[in-house]
This record gives sequence, structure tokens and C-alpha cells, in this order.
Amino acid sequence: MVVVPLETDLKRGKLLPNRAGHPQLNPEFRKLELRHYGQKLSAFLFIDSTTIQLYEELLTTPGPKKTRHTEVLDKYAAWRLAKTDGRVLYDAVVMALQAGMVTEALTYADELVAAAQDTKVTIPERDVKPFVAAWSAVRKAVADTPGAPSDAALWQERLDFRNGNVTTLGHYSVLAADNNSADVARRAAQLNDNFKAFYLWHATRGETLPVPNKPLVAVLAPGPEAVRSLNRALDGLPISDAFYAPDHGVLVLSPERMDDVGQTFLRQNQQLFGRGLNRQQLLAGKAPEIDFSGQKGTKPDDVAHASTLAAVERLAIDDAEIAAVSREGSRQLLYATGVLPKHVTLPVWLTNGAVNFFTRPRGPAYVTVGDDETPNMHVALATGYGGPNYVLQRHFRDFVTKKELPSEADRLLENVLGDVYFNGIKNGDDPDPAPPKKVTKKVNPNPMAPMFPGQPGRPGMDGEGGRGPGIPGGPGMPGQGAATASAEEDPALLLRRKQQRLALKANATSWALYYYLAKARPAELKRYIAELNKLPRDLPIDGRTAFGVFVRVFGLSTSEDGPADPVAVKKFANDWFTYINSVGLVGVDVPLVLSAPKTPATNPMGMPGLFGPGSGGGDGR
Repeated sequence: MVVVPLETDLKRGKLLPNRAGHPQLNPEFRKLELRHYGQKLSAFLFIDSTTIQLYEELLTTPGPKKTRHTEVLDKYAAWRLAKTDGRVLYDAVVMALQAGMVTEALTYADELVAAAQDTKVTIPERDVKPFVAAWSAVRKAVADTPGAPSDAALWQERLDFRNGNVTTLGHYSVLAADNNSADVARRAAQLNDNFKAFYLWHATRGETLPVPNKPLVAVLAPGPEAVRSLNRALDGLPISDAFYAPDHGVLVLSPERMDDVGQTFLRQNQQLFGRGLNRQQLLAGKAPEIDFSGQKGTKPDDVAHASTLAAVERLAIDDAEIAAVSREGSRQLLYATGVLPKHVTLPVWLTNGAVNFFTRPRGPAYVTVGDDETPNMHVALATGYGGPNYVLQRHFRDFVTKKELPSEADRLLENVLGDVYFNGIKNGDDPDPAPPKKVTKKVNPNPMAPMFPGQPGRPGMDGEGGRGPGIPGGPGMPGQGAATASAEEDPALLLRRKQQRLALKANATSWALYYYLAKARPAELKRYIAELNKLPRDLPIDGRTAFGVFVRVFGLSTSEDGPADPVAVKKFANDWFTYINSVGLVGVDVPLVLSAPKTPATNPMGMPGLFGPGSGGGDGR
């Protein structure tokens, strides 16, 4: 299942706008229009309520005719109305970042720095004044292109990309083999947006990070197989449409989605568009010659169907690219800026928690709700920086609801700090599985979904969907729950389900702890990482050692270097658990409509699937 959230009104339009409308010869369809990387993207929507569904449950979220985008603009308008309270403009910066509106956030930030010089503007001591100082110190370096040359030419020779090219834009040099120049420019723009958002978010916390004096190196591989080959050659971290090689400081990007559902979707579209329909023309709003019989042209429904798939493909690719860049690009920045030390083998929970904190996830999160385990997809209309990772947040809440976490918060804390969940993935050893329950067979609406966080053989190191083939009822999908099975079930299948569910638990719990520390106890988190950096170089840190450092830094002992005080540990853990469960969900649960395939019909107004889910007459977002 490929899901694309929209924050735009849907209009109605004829396939051939310059010809008279006709229910069969030139029907009307819903029409999507939006700006996409500076160009207009237009698509007619074919909704048959089975293979393509339109869900309108989010029309009133956060309110009628309101989106995260309009909320940010309203906050900025409130500042413009009086221009006296710097807190209002600071809040607009934070909101814009959380909504992924990087350009607006940068504009507001620069305006706040300028406004701080005006004696008529109040600059509060808390949050706002530290932000103005931090952003003033780095904003020029963040905006400018570094003066020193990058190492891209060296990597071009090392990787034997002699026929490739190097494109330097802002803080990145992108080394590409034979990729389209427009693709290279788009990926470079995504990297630079992520770069600026990374520094801007830290500035909102009053932190000034060092800016690299030369462009960082990113490699845009020619295809998925090349990504896997480079991963082996560079000893890279697990792949999720991208990977970072910490020993070399190089980021490698895949030119396309590498998960099974993405690959299947792309192959199906290739077959469709291989029959003559042109993606670019359809997305430009240009319909081919149409004929209801299909003899002298393309049938209207087929044109709208292809137009819909072209738009979904383009938007889904964007979601995947942004997720990969925000995840692995932020990992590169965490090491490049020294937020994470380079030469210490840090606890897995810490590195994954940090990276998942900055990830703009590719959703949705699939969960079951209620005693009848109704399948739901948890979706968010916007992702950004500084807010919860809505996918992992929802899964964490799901683990709590299904009692798949320890009943005592201090035990959960010890499991996370000791990497117990990550270490147990290989053999499916979950220290606190949910009580066994009778398995009821359910329909999996997404049998090809990637449900294995991390690449095969190295599960659980990745907070996004990985490349393992989907299994009906597997973790993260409707119909799952605890990894239980009947005696007749294949042991290998059962093991894999346990691994998948445990990998999801490892990522969700590590994100939850890092989020709490980054938001509520940032100074202690920074000291904790600094103390880990003092440990022996390039040697794995065992769970006991990591826990001991945590106890010392966070004052969870009765003496400076004494053992953990159970009372203090329990209080800390309870505070964390209370905090993370009080953070409002960013996304919304939407019940999935599972309907049997049927032949789509065109209603008298030319609207396919009129009576399907979400196909009512209102505008969609």
C-alpha cells in the first residue's frame, strides 16, 4: 500500500478542458494541482475505492480549511500585526520547522535576528534571546557555500565514477554516475534544506554548532544494486534508501526506493507507462487523445488512472527521498558537527534514537485498534524537525496499549540503555513479550509492505521500513500484535515475525528515550555523550558500562561513583514514561476500508468510485 497525504484542495475538471463536457466522451474528474519544486503538478484522480482509495477523514484536522501550513502562516501573521513580541515570531520559527517549512522557518529566523535590534521589540530571556544569539553566530556560514574544495574528486577516483560528474551546491558536493541532472539538483536541494534545518533547530535550543569548512560528500548511486555494492565496500551502516559510511564520512543515496512495496509499485507503473502514456505530459495536465471505446484513443478512465498513478509515484518518491535524506543526512551531520563522537562505538539505542529524532518518516504506521483489532493507518499531513517522529511515536503508544513493554518503567529504561532489544533481534529474544493470545486470521491490506526495519541479515538498525518482503500479519501491519502463532505455523516465519516486532520495539523505545532527553534534559544528554567519548576508542560499549555512565551523569546514585540507587532510577524512569505518554500524537488514526475488488463505474458526472470511501463531494486535503 502506497499512501500519500495531501494538503491541497481538490478541484473538478474535464480531461480535455477546451472541449465540451460529456459523461462518457469528456468526463469530469477530481483534479489535484500543486507546486512541486517550482513547477506546477497537475493530475486527474481516478478513485475506484479498491485499488485507489481517497480518505477524507482528515478534512477537519486540525480544522476545516486548516492545515499545518495555514497554522504557521497564521502565527506569522499574528507577529506581523503588532511586531512587538519576539516570542510570537520565535514560535513561528519552531512551528515552521516542525511542519517541514524550511524556507519559511529561515525567513522568520532572519527576521527575528533583525527585529532583536529594535528596542520596541521584546526579546524574552527564555528561549528567544539564546536563539537570537545562536542563530546570529552561524546563519551566515549556514547560508554561504564553504570556501574550501570538497573531497568529491578524490571519491570520484576511488569509486571509479570517471564518467560521472560532481555537482556542488551549497554545503554538498553530489557525485553522480549517469543520473539525470534534474535528479541531482533535486537531491542536492533536499540535502541543503536538511542541513539548514538541522542547524536552525539546534539554534532554537540555544546551541551553536561548528559549520564544516568544505562541502560534504554525497554519492547518488546509479541503482539499488550499486547502493548495496557501495555499502559492502565502504562498510556502511544499514540501508534504507540511503546509508552513511562513518569511517569515510560519505553519504550514499539510492536513486529510487529499495523496499519491496516501492519496487513493486515502480515496476507496475513502468509496465503501465510503457504502453505509450507519458508521465510528464500527464503531470503537466495534458491528456492524450481520448476515446470511450478505446479504439481511436485512450479510454477516459485509463487516462485518469494513469494520471493518478503518475502523481502518487512522484509524491511517494519525494516522501522516500526526504525520509532518507533527513535520516542518513542528519546522521552525517551528527558526526560532522561532533554531536556524536566519531571514534567511539556508541550504544545502538543512542545512535538510532538520535537519528530517528531528526528523521522525517515515510509513513504511515499500521496498527490495530480496540478489542476487535480494527486495522488502522496512522498518518500525518506534515513532517518536520523538532516534533515527534509520528511513526515511532504511534508504535510506542501501541506497545504500551498492547502491554508489550515492561510494567515497571525502570525495567524498560534498563532494557533500552543496555541495548537489550537491539541485541535480541537476531534470535528473536524479546525480554518482555506480550502474553500469548489466540491468533485470528485477518486480511492484510498491504501484503507487500516492508515490515522489517533494516536490511536482511542486519535487522532493526533502521527506523524506517527496510527491504524485507512483507508477511501478512507481520509487525507494523494491521492484524499483527504480539508475535504469536499456532503450532502448525512455520518456525522460520514465526522467528521472522518476532524479529520484526522486536526491531520495531527497539527503534520506538530508543526514539522515545532520546526524545525525552533532547527535549527535557538536553544539558545532561550532552554530558552523557561527552562521557561516553572518554571511553576506549573503537571498542564496543557493553550495556553495564553504558548504564553506569548514565547513572553517574544523571545523578541516579547516592554517591558520585556509587551503584545505581533503585529509588532514583525508578523516579527518573517514571518521569520519562509520564512525559513521553503526555506528548500529543502528531498523526491521526484512520480506519482502513478493506473492500473486495470490483469493476469501477463512471457515474453521470464522470466521477469514478462515487460511493467508495472518501469519495464524497467535499474537497480533499
